[in-house]
Amino acid sequence: MKKIMILACLSLVLPLPLSAFAQDGFFRIFEPMTGNREISLSGSSSLNSRERVKDQDAGLEDSRWEASIFIPVDQTKDREWSAVSRIGLRDINTRAILPDTGEAVPSELWDLQFGVSHRERLSDNWIIGGDLFFSSPSDRPFYGWDEMAIMLNGYLSIPSAGRNSWFFFLNYSTNREFLPHIPIPGAAYFYAPSRDFNALIGAPLLFVNWIPLTDLSLRAFYFPIHTVYAGCDYRLSGAVNIFASFRWENDRYYRIGREDKDDRLFWYEQRIEAGIKLQAVSGLEVVLSGGYSFDRFFFEGESYDDDRTDNRVDVGNGPFIAVRAGIKL
Repeated sequence: MKKIMILACLSLVLPLPLSAFAQDGFFRIFEPMTGNREISLSGSSSLNSRERVKDQDAGLEDSRWEASIFIPVDQTKDREWSAVSRIGLRDINTRAILPDTGEAVPSELWDLQFGVSHRERLSDNWIIGGDLFFSSPSDRPFYGWDEMAIMLNGYLSIPSAGRNSWFFFLNYSTNREFLPHIPIPGAAYFYAPSRDFNALIGAPLLFVNWIPLTDLSLRAFYFPIHTVYAGCDYRLSGAVNIFASFRWENDRYYRIGREDKDDRLFWYEQRIEAGIKLQAVSGLEVVLSGGYSFDRFFFEGESYDDDRTDNRVDVGNGPFIAVRAGIKL
């Protein structure tokens, strides 16, 4: 309880939703290099109602807490070094068991992450960069090497006509949803004909941001296999926005005591959410929302395709409430 209270306090004083997407950090590479990026703090919490567990005489209630910080360490108009840290906790209240092994469902699933990012402008306005992250998504973080994960990204941006650019990248992750431990290359075209529309179109990802009306913005994102976001945001006034969104998301954890060290505890969930964003003061945003979670389940195995029926626990659909806050210093 003490851990939850600490994270709850952070969430109320610390712009990012509970992973508005986990990919939000990825899109920082498209921000202009100005040499004056600010420290940003963010926090969020979400509480799901208690719902029945399929085929078990038990219910499950889970709350999610997150706090993160982005710190520019060294920056000029042509070079940036920054540090990023994130603390995530999924707190689970249940008597459910993992059906194949008979073990109790973990009461806490942590995700502690630390990393560094770098960008540098080359001649002809090419930009090269990369980031390195260490994390420990587990019920007992940093218990051992088998409970740690590494993610490494490298990328190159090449200007094209107007605001457009070509984007090439290489991703390596030991905890990717699909093909962990295998480097995956990618290529995309960043198309930005105006300030009201931009899109990143390529393999293996897709992102679209469109402002069809002065006060209305639409955004969609897809990354294989089960990471989907689609949302709209409408400005009621200079300080008040309302929004609605759909997301299909997943997390992966290394549970202590698993029979195979390559197994992971996969958690899947879809969410419909609506709420209000308030610009309380300059640089501070507070978000209050609620919604409905469905198609919720988790299982333990090496991959979704081969093992999604192993040690599987299906959780009933139900409502949730959430609060998020962020500030730039």
